[in-house]
Amino acid sequence: MAFLPAIATAMGASAGTVATMGTVGSVLSGVGTVIGAVGAIQGGKAEQSAANFNAASAAQEAQARENAQRTAAQRQLGAIRAGVSKSGARMEGTPLAVLSESAANAEIDALNTRYSGQRESALYTARGQNARTAGYLRAGTSLLSSAGKYF
Repeated sequence: MAFLPAIATAMGASAGTVATMGTVGSVLSGVGTVIGAVGAIQGGKAEQSAANFNAASAAQEAQARENAQRTAAQRQLGAIRAGVSKSGARMEGTPLAVLSESAANAEIDALNTRYSGQRESALYTARGQNARTAGYLRAGTSLLSSAGKYF
């Protein structure tokens, strides 16, 4: 926009007209900077919203995987009980130890699945917070760099 006063002067415009054009150019530049800053903030908020959605989805998916893991473990434990009963052995000693160890391992697997989902969800949440912060920083940078042109 800095070229407008030079063109106006070359075309024979008065000094007052040239000064007005310079002011209009400065105002338009400032408006453009503010619009860019608002856009950067909105972009950061939109990225955060998407990341929060992904975090919620990851948490729900992890819950579903944990439930499926527990269901499969219950079936496996039932098969172990049925095998012990079919063999005529009693549920004590070694068969009981095997069943207890299998139940403990199944619970550890389910808890690991839950933890994995919680970590994934937390990662998405952190990404969202970082995106929002980056939007504010982009807006601030835009405003400060524009202000630097005038001062």
